[in-house]
Amino acid sequence: MTDTYQYLVKKALDLGALDARLIETQMIVFDPRSFLKCRFGCNRWGRYWTCPPHMSISPELFMEAYAKYSRALIIQTTDPLKGQDVTLAIEKEAMLTGKSPFAFAMVLCVQCETCAYPEPCRFPHLARPSMDAYGIDIGATVEPLGFKVEFDPEGRLLPVWYSMVLVV
Repeated sequence: MTDTYQYLVKKALDLGALDARLIETQMIVFDPRSFLKCRFGCNRWGRYWTCPPHMSISPELFMEAYAKYSRALIIQTTDPLKGQDVTLAIEKEAMLTGKSPFAFAMVLCVQCETCAYPEPCRFPHLARPSMDAYGIDIGATVEPLGFKVEFDPEGRLLPVWYSMVLVV
């Protein structure tokens, strides 16, 4: 795909992403079972500001905003902190260039070893929701791009992290 956002792919790679792909938002797969996995399969549920049920934007309001985006940059890293750093830098780059002033990053927040919840967030300017917090099926979204979501025999996700930046 050739368009005005292709430079973000190179920027993500320069910042340390393992890979990055620009896609149309219609390629992003939503599945309400992702929310069930958050609720019943993740130890972050209810213990982090950026995880359900503490999301201050309802899924309905998120989907209304999401409909205004046309592209997304999917970012792959091997480390969650690197993923958060790269993803937020790409969000900022898209905003500052004026090409997408409403660019929005979706990335697992890992700034604090233990989240400050219920105390105020220590890094609210860095905190964003993860992709699956709003029902995005990460595996079904990234696999057609050639990315793999793999688990070890105990069911733990192998160290590959995915995030994205939505752009207009």
